[in-house]
Amino acid sequence: MRGLSLALGLVVAGMAVLAGTAVAQVNITRVEQLAAAQMDKVELILAQQQRSLANGCDKLRILKAEAVTVWEPVTLQDGKPSSGRWSVRYAVEACGELGLRNVDMQVVNNGNVAIDPLVPGSTLADAKLQHDITNSFELAAKVAMPNCTDKVIVRQTEVSVYPKTPKDRWREIWIGAMCGRDVGQVVDFLPTSSGTSFKMSVPNKTAK
Repeated sequence: MRGLSLALGLVVAGMAVLAGTAVAQVNITRVEQLAAAQMDKVELILAQQQRSLANGCDKLRILKAEAVTVWEPVTLQDGKPSSGRWSVRYAVEACGELGLRNVDMQVVNNGNVAIDPLVPGSTLADAKLQHDITNSFELAAKVAMPNCTDKVIVRQTEVSVYPKTPKDRWREIWIGAMCGRDVGQVVDFLPTSSGTSFKMSVPNKTAK
């Protein structure tokens, strides 16, 4: 899908803010341009992810880019991007259902952009935190299903309690699938001076 217009708001560490300074505005414009240039690759990557989420169905159409989270500002060297990392959230239609999909983008060698899929949904966690939560999610699920050898597939995340400031706690519901069963976890996040910690618990009811 070439030429998709990105109307993205600047988001820093999961908190929406206005790009109020000239420097911030220039940087978000660079991110928009770099992200827009990756649309064909993003569609392929999200279609591959969708296949695992929907038992083989890979029909996915990007409707719009909803937000970008800038984790590391884009810098230039000799007119080419030399560093920078951000994630983009897309509204999609996937196998007949509307949803949110996320990817992580990072400038690598020679100004190229590496793209990795993130967990679906509205989570505010960054890529590393998502990885840690997914590992803990899988361990917890295997306690409940000791004979299951599958990897957990996180198919949905939803913020149930939003933070009002970057220092506030927040809560999310994560839903995954293992061995043909849906498994869910409530994830409570606590930002600290050294990073963000999390605690997991079983929800009262797991979505099917």
